[in-house]
Formats: sequence, structure tokens, C-alpha cells
Amino acid sequence: KDRVNGIIVADNFITNDPITKDDLRMLTMLANQAGLAIENSQLYEKTVDRAHSDYLTNLWNHGYFQYLLQTETEKAKATKSHLSLITVDIDDFKIYNDTLGHQAGDKILKDLAQVLRNQSRKMDLVCRYGGEEFTIILPQTDKKEAYLIAERIRIDIQRYPFLNEEIFPNKMLTVSLGISTFPEDGLLPAELIASSDNCLYQAKNKGKNTTCCR
Repeated sequence: KDRVNGIIVADNFITNDPITKDDLRMLTMLANQAGLAIENSQLYEKTVDRAHSDYLTNLWNHGYFQYLLQTETEKAKATKSHLSLITVDIDDFKIYNDTLGHQAGDKILKDLAQVLRNQSRKMDLVCRYGGEEFTIILPQTDKKEAYLIAERIRIDIQRYPFLNEEIFPNKMLTVSLGISTFPEDGLLPAELIASSDNCLYQAKNKGKNTTCCR
């Protein structure tokens, strides 16, 4: 209502007769119906996006991540292509949260989500897995390329001026990252998640602020 959704251009190319008032009434009715259909479609898309988005970071949420990984794994299987998964976890986030409180922690999570968006490609799917853990699904990406992307993300996060990051043990916010790749690290989504998690734990055990893969 009171908003332009599109324009209908009409002419009588067959007989070249002038458009009549009846023609205009019919076109107006069609335009109103088309406009209503477009608005309903846009409203539906927004509703779906909200249901699948994390309320804090506006990234895809955990439930939708599971769906996306399943879908992308099936695509990779059908096209015989690679698919990589990066798991990202903030180092020592509990210290920051306990010191400054959850509001400050939420600000960190929002800022980190934006960095992940900025450093990801258009085809990548950035999700909040839960807490301070994020995942990035990388379609058509082998392990070597995924590692380069993960390292770029790690370095960019290390350089980003997060609020009050001097609270962290290293005086800056850092992340640890684990990588898994289809098909060598698993054929099923659960196997890729497990492999990526194992690599993330390795990164933590190596002193954090590290990217690990098999």
C-alpha cells in the first residue's frame, strides 16, 4: 500500500487502437493483484529469514546451519566437487564475558560476525553455531583454499580493534579455527562437523590463535 513495487507498461501492438477506460480498469486490477502478490512474497521471505537467523548477529542460526550443510554436502556429492567447513571459536571469551559482562560480550559477537561476513566470499555461508562459536560453509572449495581463507580471517580478526580487547590474556581478541573438507574428511555432515571440531581442539592445544586441518 502506498508503495511502488513495479511498473506495468502496456500498448496495443496488434490493432494500434487507443487504450480504453475498460482497458485501464483491467490493467489497474491486474497491477493491484500483482503488487499484492509481490508484497506477500517479500513478507514471506522476511519471515523465513527471521526464523532462520540468529537474533544477535543476524547470521544463519544453528538449525539452519544443519540444513545448509546437508544441502551443500548433497550438492558436492552430486557434482563430485569439494566442500569445506571452517569452525571458528573465540579464544578465552569466558574471561572477557566474566570481566565486562554479557552486554560487552554481545558487542564482541556482533563485531566478530561482521568481520566474518566481510572476509567471506558471496557464495560462502556464515553461521553462528552457538555461544562464541561460528561456522563457515565453503562450497566448491578444497582444503588448500579453505586454509588460505581461514588464515586470512584469523589475521583480520587479530588486527581488528575490538572494544576493550586488552582484557584478553594476549591483550587482543584472537580465534582458533578448525577445517574439514568433503570428501576426504567425511561424506556426511556429522562427519565433517566432527572432523572440524577435532581440528579446532588441536588449534586450542597448540596455544590458540591458530588454524588447524588434517
